Amino acid sequence: ENFVWTVVGFLGVYILIVSFSLPGASVTSITGGFLFGLLLGTILNVSAASIGAIAIFLAVKIGLGKLATQKIDQFGGRMTVLRKRLLENEISVLLMLRLLPIVPFFAVNIIAALVGVRLKNFALTTFLGIIPGALVFTWIGAGIGDVFDQSGTPDISLIWSPQVLGPLVGLALLF
Repeated sequence: ENFVWTVVGFLGVYILIVSFSLPGASVTSITGGFLFGLLLGTILNVSAASIGAIAIFLAVKIGLGKLATQKIDQFGGRMTVLRKRLLENEISVLLMLRLLPIVPFFAVNIIAALVGVRLKNFALTTFLGIIPGALVFTWIGAGIGDVFDQSGTPDISLIWSPQVLGPLVGLALLF
């Protein structure tokens, strides 16, 4: 009955979770799939996660970014070389960090701000780089929703259904 308010509330909660680096973003992505289905859920999940990431990125960059950059450059050595190389290859490095979940999502947001990554490159790589992961987690939620939509008693054979097996295979490939 209150679809628009459900979407607004969901986006607000998800943005707050990401922007304050709170635990639960994966569960929220699954919830997005459960509530809104695969397509709309993925769009909402990617949008909210991107907005939240940009919010924390800007907060850190405005608050500590310049000071951290100056300190890194002042000390010189490997950190300065690493920072300069990262800045020379911002898009490829950030995209790799988003596509391969090696570094936690929140850490990439903060590190990118501290070393002086440009906002437009951060936003672009975040948006594009989180699509595969968001798709998998949203698909899990959508699959759970499909299972609940089936009237009847769920049993272990449901694991072989495409709406459950597909996201599990996607999750394995992602990690």
